[in-house]
Amino acid sequence: MKRLTFIIFLLPFYCFAQSADAFLQSGNAKAKAKNYQGAIADFSRAITLNPSLANAYLYRANAYSNLDDNEAAIADFTKTIELNPRSVDAWHFRANAKSNSKDYEGAIDDFTHALTLDPNNPELYEYRGVAKGNLELYKDAIADYDLAVRLKPLDAKLIFYRANAKTNLGNFKAAIADYSIATRLDPKNAEAWFYRANAKSNIKDYESAIPDYLKAAELNPKLPELYHYLANAQSNMGDAKGAIDFFSKAIATSPNKAELYMGRAIAESTEENSAAALADFNKAISLKARYDEAYQNRADLKVTIKDFRGAINDADTTLQLNPKNSYAYVSRAKGKLGLTDSVGALADFAIAIKNNPKGSYAYLGSGNIKAGQGQYQEAIDLYTGSIAAFEQNPDAYLRRAAIKTTLGDIDGSFSDYQKAIKAIPKNAQLYVNYAKLLITAGRYRDAIATLTDGIAVNPKVVDFYSLRGVAKSKTGDNTGALTDHDMAIKLSPKSSVAFTNRGISYAALKQYDKALTDINKGILLNDADDEAYLARADLKLQQKEYTAAIYDYINVILINPKSYKAYANRGLAESATGDTVAMRKDFATAVKLAPTDDVVYIARANARINLKDLNGAVVDLNKAITLNPQNANAYLSRGTILAERGDKKSGCADFTKAAQLGANDALAAMRKYCN
Repeated sequence: MKRLTFIIFLLPFYCFAQSADAFLQSGNAKAKAKNYQGAIADFSRAITLNPSLANAYLYRANAYSNLDDNEAAIADFTKTIELNPRSVDAWHFRANAKSNSKDYEGAIDDFTHALTLDPNNPELYEYRGVAKGNLELYKDAIADYDLAVRLKPLDAKLIFYRANAKTNLGNFKAAIADYSIATRLDPKNAEAWFYRANAKSNIKDYESAIPDYLKAAELNPKLPELYHYLANAQSNMGDAKGAIDFFSKAIATSPNKAELYMGRAIAESTEENSAAALADFNKAISLKARYDEAYQNRADLKVTIKDFRGAINDADTTLQLNPKNSYAYVSRAKGKLGLTDSVGALADFAIAIKNNPKGSYAYLGSGNIKAGQGQYQEAIDLYTGSIAAFEQNPDAYLRRAAIKTTLGDIDGSFSDYQKAIKAIPKNAQLYVNYAKLLITAGRYRDAIATLTDGIAVNPKVVDFYSLRGVAKSKTGDNTGALTDHDMAIKLSPKSSVAFTNRGISYAALKQYDKALTDINKGILLNDADDEAYLARADLKLQQKEYTAAIYDYINVILINPKSYKAYANRGLAESATGDTVAMRKDFATAVKLAPTDDVVYIARANARINLKDLNGAVVDLNKAITLNPQNANAYLSRGTILAERGDKKSGCADFTKAAQLGANDALAAMRKYCN
């Protein structure tokens, strides 16, 4: 009886185990056929029959993962681990599910545990690297990819991922090396060709980037933004026509490929051939009615041709077709800006940033609106966001530099100009604008160095020589100054700026007749140049022809009502004529226009010196030096007042500083007061 009882006890258990196994087999068969709901039902029956069957939870978890039900999958993987803590697959797959749920830190922990159980599994290093990359831990991700590549050296995908991480670190040359290996191992990976082209573009190697873009287009003509980047590379090479020719030949062979018309349209847009571009965008859309990228790019073109409502309509269509197209929000924002709807534009830029935090233009556009509203700190933060999204972003650096100048952060402004020049070293206007700012700030040697760098890049830019001549004249290098001015005029005999700037240098040399002749020539060549009238007014002020100077400052203000220098220097001239009422109004206007520009306070200090208000003059000079500690003239003027008052120690310290900064008259002042 005892034996019989034992047999009766075992028999149901045996049948129970067999039934659970049968459901496992049935569930796996259904999962293989992608009937995941049916598979889950079978695995659930197996679990009901045997709640301790670890594989039933594991298989059901995988089925949940295939249905993107990550929460249920994680719960089942966790149960598997409770029942079998040494299941590498459970740790591995739970990590994948956590990654899919954007719990990257949790995923990394699980991958790490799986590696303690299976330290030679390249996939675990690979996926942990992906999770680290999603947390922007790119160096750590590269370390994991390195380990994976050692275990699996011919895996093109691993090397491709490592290249992406290196790109995100800005290590473009190393990324290019990895993309090259990836394309060699898997020549059909269109994204590897595309990303290698982008990396090459980032180091300005457009010539070699273009064939990579073309290869990517051959392999996958539907890659998002591919044609934008190709057209940009062609444009940067000065060969947008080359891109147009490429697409035209491709269209002749494949006249019904919408992507080719869109690519040609983008290239035509860079050539400012709006009519042809619009026709090609229309053709692309007629061939592919749900082509969201074509609508979005056509929206940008319509912004360019000032069809703002049309741009908004195209952006709306893009979003109906693809709500995830973050560029469409940017295009719509541009259209709204064209209709002066800054509130709507800001809202669209905000959505674009939320959907694509690495899209630089949405930050830039928002920053421009905030800057226009006088919300400078918010604008700076947005420009900084634009730079974080795209480090080599000259527009963001330049706009941030302009605001920093307005706020009196001169050194910060200089730093941003330097970064902009580094981003696009062949842009002549950047060197010119930066040098002008340096000259205004009294940093003549830095201006000379900047312009010399510009000449090395392009020796035929007139303004490089003309401005360098001005800077040299301020440092006492009269021969060098005139040589530069002569070169500028030789390069451009009809340049108003070249003659005006040579006149400014002659004025610094006190050769007033020659100065007036050149400045008048500049005005004759361009009678709408406010800078030329300003130079003539300053010359007359220097010659103590105060009334004549005032009339020329009026000419400047008529041309440019925001010329704070004209108001400030007219105030100085008025102090000499005794018209203190007009003087105070002019200085009030100058301060309102440029509250953080040291030039305004230096002019007012000189006016106060004329009126014997030396205490007020020192206050203004102190303010100027606080705003710009590199302005040699401010130290020179303050030193003169202090020395005249008998405080030779402080005065001579100011003269020494002025001399260090390059003030011509500082050494003479030291000889007069400091011996």
